[in-house]
Amino acid sequence: MKKILILMLSVIMFSFSFGMKKIYVGTNAEFKPYEYLEGEKIVGFDIELMEAMAQKLNYDVKWVNMNFSGLLPALQSNKIDVVIAGMAATPERAKAVDFSKPYLAFGTGHAVIVNKESDIATKKELSNKEVGVQLGSKQELLAKKEGAKVVLFDSFSGAILALQQNKIDAVVMDENSGKEYMKKTKGLKIVDKIMDNSPGESLAFKKGNKKLVKEFDIAFDEVLKNGEYIELVKKYFPDKVDQNIIK
Repeated sequence: MKKILILMLSVIMFSFSFGMKKIYVGTNAEFKPYEYLEGEKIVGFDIELMEAMAQKLNYDVKWVNMNFSGLLPALQSNKIDVVIAGMAATPERAKAVDFSKPYLAFGTGHAVIVNKESDIATKKELSNKEVGVQLGSKQELLAKKEGAKVVLFDSFSGAILALQQNKIDAVVMDENSGKEYMKKTKGLKIVDKIMDNSPGESLAFKKGNKKLVKEFDIAFDEVLKNGEYIELVKKYFPDKVDQNIIK
């Protein structure tokens, strides 16, 4: 009887999985708490949010982890269907891809990280300094606004390593991710932050895929309405709950 029950459950689970549509989602799992690796598993706020939305749409998510700079080219060449990676819907990117409504709508800080021996004490002192950022990231624009000589890296890990080796003067990266890096990185410190109060990150889709954009906008509204969204904010950004402008 027990074997029969196990077999029946297996058939039910197989049927359920078989009925789901696969969707390939690109991310860059280097940004704790947004998306990061625990062992070989990708976890984080963006990951749980995508899984919750995909469930509403009967999608079986297949995660594709790659360099941030490769995400939009992969989307354009149909290697993935959607991107969730803390990506801002800038006017320049909107020329190449379509974006969902913002899913992270509260002001965010971007940490200014330097060596502990550095004389740099504020963001204003980044002017004419060599500052490492990830290629294609929002921090590239923010550092340039401070007058920095931007040095581009494929990953923020590479930028942090270059800073430790005194090859650059500073790194600018998301404040939450920066704090996580500081927990495991010696010889560096956060001295200031650059605030960005523009609308937050969005999902990216291949240009013209209005159907998928609409599906995920509706699914996001569902996750927002049923309370799943605010629970994720409480879990990953407890200090941002009262600042969140998405209701």
